Amino acid sequence: MTDIVFEYKKLLEQKNLIEKKLAILPRGYISKKTIGCKQYLYLQTRSGDTIESRYIKAEDAEEITSQIASRKEYEAALPQVMLRLADIETAAELLDKSLLRKLRMLKLTSGMDSISPSEKEKRISFSDAMTSIEGVPVSERLKNDLTNWKNGNITFLSVFEQTLRRYGFATEE
Repeated sequence: MTDIVFEYKKLLEQKNLIEKKLAILPRGYISKKTIGCKQYLYLQTRSGDTIESRYIKAEDAEEITSQIASRKEYEAALPQVMLRLADIETAAELLDKSLLRKLRMLKLTSGMDSISPSEKEKRISFSDAMTSIEGVPVSERLKNDLTNWKNGNITFLSVFEQTLRRYGFATEE
């Protein structure tokens, strides 16, 4: 079973990496327009029904072309990763409910440890605001756990599992 969990973790890491890359890589294609005797390059992207053009310096064209090619590779790889994740989840559902629970917790918490401390602080602040609105007090232990997570001392998965256990929910140990 540890091989399945290991593969699942690696696939989640791959999925997160692909999604991060897709968020920053340019979309669209490069077009050439001739005005007078000069050629100009534009990155063309679709936004709804309109095509937007952004001027590109000639010296940047090769780099942007490479980034667009990388984007296409990532877009092609993502469905394969998602399919394999789904296959593993289906197998776990048939084989072992506790394994499925472990995989779902990994999925829920994936990517949380790789965000920056300032982004972690924003998430904690949002969580504090939501629990305050709901009138749910946050325990000192959870505050300490979240601070340790923010500082990189423990994983978000461990915070999640400990919190679930404190409230009587079953987790895989």
